[in-house]
Amino acid sequence: MTLLAKRYAEALYALAKGQGAIDAVGTELASLHTALQAPGARALLTSPDVTAAERSRLFGRLAQSSHPLVANLIGVLQHRRRLEALFDLQPAFRALAMADRGEVEGTAESAHPLGAAELQALTALASRLSGKKVQLTTADRPELLGGVRLRVGNVLYDGSLRAALDQLERQLSQASL
Repeated sequence: MTLLAKRYAEALYALAKGQGAIDAVGTELASLHTALQAPGARALLTSPDVTAAERSRLFGRLAQSSHPLVANLIGVLQHRRRLEALFDLQPAFRALAMADRGEVEGTAESAHPLGAAELQALTALASRLSGKKVQLTTADRPELLGGVRLRVGNVLYDGSLRAALDQLERQLSQASL
């Protein structure tokens, strides 16, 4: 996430909060972010081969169906030639909204897919450890062999079998024979 995107997200968040439109703006940014992940979208925005008039037409059509705050921000970014900030804008805005609600994102990595009960227990554990409400996503990592690696914010709780084996290997390599 770029510093530029964070600054624009903070300004947009302050305006959206003042107008009571955080959810509407967040939804608009999420759909814009999804559209920008399409192949060729980055090239369209950053390529010198695409004229400013073509970009203006494209964003004009996009802005017609967008929330006024999002449309205005797109216009500002286009005018200041900072369209690359659009790629990181939604994650920065989402982080601000979650922080304002006292929430944090987390990831539960495991060697096998987690069931609903396991995910619920891990969410409760992560909330207890961080002191905040945690929104967990899951990721399958077969290289962990077993156990779970829980990442909440920028803190890692590693209870995987791979970590235990690595620690045992370090202890054995340092032991005198």
